[in-house]
Amino acid sequence: NPDSTSPDCLLQYRFLGILLGVAVRTRKPMDIHLAPSVWKRLVSLPLSTQDIDSVDSLFVSSIKSLSNIDRSGITSESFGSVIPIERYHIQNSNGTLAPIVPGGEDIKLTFGNRKIFAVNALHSRIEESDAQIEAILEGLASIIPVPLFRFMTAEALEEWVCGKPEIDLALLQKIVRYRDMDRTHNLVEWFWRIMNRFSNDDRVALMRFVSGRSRLPTDIADVSQRFQIMKTDKSKDGLPTAQTCFFQLRLPDYTSEAVMEEKLRYAIHNCRSIDMDNYMLARNVDNGQMLDDGII
Repeated sequence: NPDSTSPDCLLQYRFLGILLGVAVRTRKPMDIHLAPSVWKRLVSLPLSTQDIDSVDSLFVSSIKSLSNIDRSGITSESFGSVIPIERYHIQNSNGTLAPIVPGGEDIKLTFGNRKIFAVNALHSRIEESDAQIEAILEGLASIIPVPLFRFMTAEALEEWVCGKPEIDLALLQKIVRYRDMDRTHNLVEWFWRIMNRFSNDDRVALMRFVSGRSRLPTDIADVSQRFQIMKTDKSKDGLPTAQTCFFQLRLPDYTSEAVMEEKLRYAIHNCRSIDMDNYMLARNVDNGQMLDDGII
């Protein structure tokens, strides 16, 4: 937001930079969605018209149409009646009217200077968030050496911070550890067949269910905790439980692979928050009920 220039707002952007740095430093990917242009700015790469087009195609299309308006038969005489813009100002990405050059409010837009207007409008949009980017970089610099970014691509930095959006089953299988069973156990074989059928959204939901995170590091060397799958002696065909602190999935005995898939899907898509754990535990204890420890 180019209008977020108050000290409090810039402190929040600086804190965002700190969070990005912590994700890199601790090798704990953070699922954060920033426009590709932001990642490019963070590695000091210049933005292009294509970058602006990726986030605001209507703006770019309008500016190009204005620049080439003569191809539509518009002349200097009819220009003023067709174009609603009167001065050298545009709406920024937050919708606020802002001059595209110093003193733009006093410069009249005409048929003759429209191409200069178009160039300045694009340049203004490219640079409108400089203060916010600088604040993010300041936060990053407090955690990791920012000059290293100059040797990276925007895609590499995004992957470094966020991990890969696709859950890599091969990586997950390399870091798994089984308790009270081995890889030949029917529960284990069913689990991996179900995971192969899962969509990536399903796999992300399972990751959130068992770890509280939705992404894995890109490199196996950055995995600090083994994925654990264990068998419990709780009720047959019951819902699976998890201990997010231990990256642990706890499976009761199932009578079939189909039942296991049904219960697993229900659990990962309907138990989306770990913030209610203590509340639910206390409530059930008050009601005389008992929960499995670590239930999610």
